[in-house]
Amino acid sequence: MYLKTINMKKAILTTLVAGFALSLSAQNLNKVKDMLKNNELDKAKDGIEQLLTNPKQQKNAEVWFTKAKIYGAIAASDQFKTLVPDGRVDAFEAIKKAVEIDKNQTTTYLTLDNYKPVYDLYSGYFDLGAAQFNTEKYADALESFQKAGTVSKYIFSQGWGLSELDTLATYYTALAAMNAKNDDAALAAFQKLANANIAAAPEHVTIYRYLAKYYLDKKDIPNMQKYIKQGTGFYPKDDYLPLVEFDYLRNQGDKKAIYAKYEELIKSNPENFEMIVDYANELFNETHVSDVKDRPADYNERIEKIEGLYKQALALKPDALEANLNLAKHYFNQALFIEEDANKIKGAKPEDVKKKDELKAQVVALCDKAIPPFEIVFNTLDQKDKLKLAEKSEYKSACNNLAYCYDRKKDKAKSDFYQKKYDEADNK
Repeated sequence: MYLKTINMKKAILTTLVAGFALSLSAQNLNKVKDMLKNNELDKAKDGIEQLLTNPKQQKNAEVWFTKAKIYGAIAASDQFKTLVPDGRVDAFEAIKKAVEIDKNQTTTYLTLDNYKPVYDLYSGYFDLGAAQFNTEKYADALESFQKAGTVSKYIFSQGWGLSELDTLATYYTALAAMNAKNDDAALAAFQKLANANIAAAPEHVTIYRYLAKYYLDKKDIPNMQKYIKQGTGFYPKDDYLPLVEFDYLRNQGDKKAIYAKYEELIKSNPENFEMIVDYANELFNETHVSDVKDRPADYNERIEKIEGLYKQALALKPDALEANLNLAKHYFNQALFIEEDANKIKGAKPEDVKKKDELKAQVVALCDKAIPPFEIVFNTLDQKDKLKLAEKSEYKSACNNLAYCYDRKKDKAKSDFYQKKYDEADNK
């Protein structure tokens, strides 16, 4: 009986000691929570780490959850963030540890806090990445956006919200990687977005632009064409994606394919002013050659095509300087060529005189066509006090050619006026 009584007392004493220890630990955790509440983050940090020296507390989900809140608060605090290299890393690891110990209990803690402890880690990394991106610290921004993506993926995996593919974090990861010249990271992120057919915003065209250009540079034409097709499906009016394909076609030296592509794109988007002007300019440069033997076999057809394209462009933007100037030059060049042909006729036979007069009449008719667009260019630039170098070249071209046209029309006053403007052009 005596021995039995002694054993009973020991058992009771052990229970009392264990209960006291549990009560003491709970009190210490509450003290740490009070420190967190009072923003005494340095003390809270020391307190939670002291608690975690106890092997029993290392198995307590609430202790780890509290650590996550403390280190998350440290990371967000200008006053205390230097206490640790990256408080969000420690906070994230603490949340994962709490989940590992007791996911249901940890989810309850998060629910009571409206999931703020884990979502703050996500937004904290994202905001940091945005700040770094805006100051052109692209490599740092890439790392921050990648960490935001890691937190996002974990949130989704636990059923706490967000999407399987975090479009925002992935997109900015791709942009940061692209600007940091990290092609591997940029390619991986952009491909994730393309595989998910992301095209929710105008800026998402960058996904397909990057991938098309990347594969063009790698000479992987099937993938280049794949992303051009996918991108133009979402963004049919984009003007960059066609340029990627044009680069490829030019490298192939396939002019017919280039012209066919222009026709296809303009037909599908007849309001693409830049595309129409580009096509007209390309035909212009290959058609207006001074030597007759170098002119394309379909010269006359091209002359009509070029005129039609510039007029189509000017119907969209009547005051566009480049289109007006080039249309005027289109007429002007033809006038010069025809005048050269007229000057070659030296005979005095009636048929020679008639032919020469007909050619001169054609020159005047072309001058009549050239004058209106030349004068739009002149009037726009003449009212400026100071011209940029390119503008001065356009201005002088308009003045000189108008002087020529009015001379051929035998309007000496206007021809002299524009010649004087040309002579004074270098002072503008």
